[in-house]
Amino acid sequence: MDTKKNQSGFYLLSDNTDAFVARFALATIAVKTLDIQYYIMHNDASGRYLAYALLSAADRGVHVRILVDDINLSGRDSSFKMLSQHENIEIRIFNPLSNRDWFRNIEILTNLDRAGRRMHNKVFIADGASAIIGGRNIGDEYFDARNNLNFVDLDLLTVGPIVKDITKSFNDYWRSHWATPIESLSKTRVVRKQLMTLRNSLRDKWHRAKNTDYFQALQHADFTKKIINKQIDFIWAEANLFYDRPEKISSDTSNKVVHIGPQVMPYFERAKNELLIATPYFVPGIKGVNWLKNKKDQGTEVKILTNSLAATDVIAVHAGYKKYRRQLLASKIELFELKPTARPTSSKTNKLIEGSKHASLHAKYMVVDQRYVFIGSANIDPRSELLNTEIGIMVDSKELAKQMIELFNRSASLKNSFHLQIDSTNDRLDWLTSEKNKPTHYFREPKVSLLRKLGVFILGLLPIESLL
Repeated sequence: MDTKKNQSGFYLLSDNTDAFVARFALATIAVKTLDIQYYIMHNDASGRYLAYALLSAADRGVHVRILVDDINLSGRDSSFKMLSQHENIEIRIFNPLSNRDWFRNIEILTNLDRAGRRMHNKVFIADGASAIIGGRNIGDEYFDARNNLNFVDLDLLTVGPIVKDITKSFNDYWRSHWATPIESLSKTRVVRKQLMTLRNSLRDKWHRAKNTDYFQALQHADFTKKIINKQIDFIWAEANLFYDRPEKISSDTSNKVVHIGPQVMPYFERAKNELLIATPYFVPGIKGVNWLKNKKDQGTEVKILTNSLAATDVIAVHAGYKKYRRQLLASKIELFELKPTARPTSSKTNKLIEGSKHASLHAKYMVVDQRYVFIGSANIDPRSELLNTEIGIMVDSKELAKQMIELFNRSASLKNSFHLQIDSTNDRLDWLTSEKNKPTHYFREPKVSLLRKLGVFILGLLPIESLL
C-alpha cells in the first residue's frame, strides 16, 4: 500500500506474548535511545527479563531513560538506583511520595489529594522511530506469564510521524517538575559495584529462562522474526495523539486545556451509526449515562464491554459501575461483561507458567462508525477523567477498525462474556451466556462467592465514586 507523508504505520498487539516480544525486540535492536514510561513496572519474571534487555542496550551505548509512577514502587528504590548507576541509564520517578519506607502508606491516606493523582501513561519508544502505546504495563499478568490472573489487553506498535508526537509527550513528562531523578529522591546508599552484581543476577536469570520451552517458542515465533527483520505488516493511516499534560495532577488546576477528554470527545460526538466501547473499569456517572442515552436516542448503536464481578481485579470499581447498569439497559444500550474464563485471543506460545486461567479485561479502546479507532491508557471512570494522566491514539482507518470490531465481537461473544438484559417477566437482571454450547441464564452476579458480593455491597454504600 502506498503511504502518504502524514501517515503512520500501526500493528495491533492483541496477543499478550506478541506484546512481550515487541518490547524485548525493540530493546534488543535499539541503537541510540530507549524511552520507557509506565504506571507499573513489576519486579517479576517478565519485568526482570526486560530489565536485562534494557541494561544490555545501555552496555552497547544506547541512552536509556525510564520514567515510572511512584505509587507501586514501595521497597524498589535500591534496584532502580543501582540501574541508574550506569552511565547510559537515567531514571526518574513521577509524583514521588516523601516517605520511601512503610510510612508511605500513611502518607497516601493523610495526603490523598496529592498522592492519589498518578501518571497512568504507558509508552515504549525505540530510537525515536518505533513505539508501543496502549493499555499494558510491565508485569507478568500483561504477558500471559502469571498463574492466577492474566489480562486481556491491547497495544499498538507504531512507526512513522506519530512516533515524534509520542516522543514529545514523553519529553513533556520527563522535563516536568513532577519527575524526580531517583538519585536525589532516594536516601538508599548504592555504590557502582552493585550494578555489576545486578547485571550478573539479571544475566543468570535470563540464561536460565531462555532455554525454557516458553522462550524457545518466543524466539522462533513468526512475529519475532518479522519484528527483528522489520517485516511487520503495518496498517498505514492518519492519526492523532492525545495526552493529558503533566500539570493535570496539580490539585489546584481547573484548566481543562491540559485534559485529554475535551480533545477526543469531538470524535465520539460525531458517531452516527455505531459506537463500540471496551473498558475494564466503567463508572460513567449520571453525565456519562445521559450522554450515552442521547447517542442511542439519535440512532447510534452503543455496545459496551467491561469486566464482570467474577473477572474484575478491582471490586470497588464494580461497586460504582453496577449502580448504572439498569439505566443503561433501559436505554437499549448493550452491555457485555467479560467472563473469567474468556479466551478472545489465542496465545501463540506456551505460557511461562502453567496453571489457573483466570482472565480479566484490561484493554481500553473505542471504535466509531467502523472508521475511527481510539486505543490508549484511559478507562471510563472518574479517576481517568480527573485524577490520573492518560494517553491515547485516534487512528482513522477502516482496516484497523475492522480488526478491532472482530476483536470486540470475539470478546463479547456468549462464549467469552455475559450479555446483560432485563428479564421483563420479573424485572430483574439476566446474565445470558453460553456454557457447554447451550444458552445459560443467571439472575444474580454469576460465578462469584457470597463474600465477594458482600464486599461490593459494602463498598457501594461508601461515597468513593470520585476516587474510582
